[in-house]
Amino acid sequence: MNIVALLETLVKGLLEAEEKFLSNPKDFYSLETAVKASTDAVAAGFLENILSSVNKQIYDSSWRKGKYTVARNDKRTLISSVGDIVFDCTYYRKCEDGSFHYLLEELMHLGKHERLTEAAESMILTEALKTSYEEASKVLPSKQKITKTTVMQKVHQIAENLPVEELDEKKNIKTLFIEADEDHVSEQHGRWIPSKDNKSFISRLIYIYEYKQEVPNVKGKKELVNTHYFSGLYEGTEGIEKMWNEVNDFIEATYDTDVLERVYISGDGAAWIKAGAKYIPHALFCADKFHLMKYINSASNQMLDESEWVKSEIYRLLNKRDKEGFEKLTSRMQESASNEKYVTDLRAYVLGNWKAVIRTLRNKEVDGCSAESHVSHVLSDRLSSRPKGWSKLGADRMSRLRCYEKNYGREKIIDLVKYSREQRELQRTGTEDIPVKAMRIYDVWQDHSDKAKGYIERMQATIPGFTAKKIAAIRNGLSGL
Repeated sequence: MNIVALLETLVKGLLEAEEKFLSNPKDFYSLETAVKASTDAVAAGFLENILSSVNKQIYDSSWRKGKYTVARNDKRTLISSVGDIVFDCTYYRKCEDGSFHYLLEELMHLGKHERLTEAAESMILTEALKTSYEEASKVLPSKQKITKTTVMQKVHQIAENLPVEELDEKKNIKTLFIEADEDHVSEQHGRWIPSKDNKSFISRLIYIYEYKQEVPNVKGKKELVNTHYFSGLYEGTEGIEKMWNEVNDFIEATYDTDVLERVYISGDGAAWIKAGAKYIPHALFCADKFHLMKYINSASNQMLDESEWVKSEIYRLLNKRDKEGFEKLTSRMQESASNEKYVTDLRAYVLGNWKAVIRTLRNKEVDGCSAESHVSHVLSDRLSSRPKGWSKLGADRMSRLRCYEKNYGREKIIDLVKYSREQRELQRTGTEDIPVKAMRIYDVWQDHSDKAKGYIERMQATIPGFTAKKIAAIRNGLSGL
């Protein structure tokens, strides 16, 4: 369908939708959906036109004729954000080595078996990061079969290693704060695996921020400023090292490390969190005040009538850095506690992180840790709060996708799609040397433009803004009010 036919189809569809609305102005929904359907259909047709025209330019080019012979002419279908696109895509044989190529696909950097445009894939990922694979499979206006497996594959294809964007002018910050925690994700098993045999694995979360500020008009609430997130499974010693190195790469790319004096790392005392101090220059691990308070409160409550005194005594000993006194007090507590476990947990946490606990209590710059709430908001909302299992690859990529959206916004997911595709198509062949300008692809656009201008001029001369029929319909509608 040429450009003129597309415009005629669009105008016809819009006028029909308008006429139906004027006969029943209450049904604005039908007008809106009809207009969208008309414009989407024309948009898809226009894209078909362009791709088929470019395919013909390749076919007719002298460059092609000297290097490739025609094997056959095929039709290719792509699912786009505006519907299905069906276009000509010629299959060629390379004279030099006998290999076969779809030159148009290669010119577009389109994978051989790729069914989705970049925009369509971006729409699917945007929906998948907030709902489910099943719901994400329904967002595209396509007649093709899109399954939740298709969505899952797109999530799995997200690049593991994303490039760090280095700023032209790095920030001059003396102090940075890092907080970390983890989410426990249920492992996906086959249908016949009993639930009692299900296991879980850990998705780790690290985020950097510069400082906290008061939230306007919300008393006592603070927000983190310039937060950047990192997440994924990062299993084993090598994985943990890799994660912290990525964090350090971001710091070096974003901040002037000659100015940076201190990086405070806060968390619940897990070994992988404390390990960050080995990989991040100027870093000190500080025990999470939230976890410390939780341990102290739980242990003190086991002392019944003496709970308030015990609590104040624990804080006094810690503030005095009296390790021996703390050990003696908690030993006595274990003998008389209603539940010894909570006292044992307190001893293990404090004595296992003694320097970090003391540092946290004495350092005014370290103002609590909100890692648990961030894990809930960034990871758990999608990964663990719903009764569904995940594969390790799926959980890892979804964790990364959720962080990418937090860091850059949903409008930048298209950049993630493009980068991931580039990584999969590094070994591109066939069209890397196509002289595009020599093919005069601009002629395609010029031809479309000339035809469209001529048709628009005719339309402007023949279609008035409001016909007598429209005016009468509006009058009839108003008379009934």
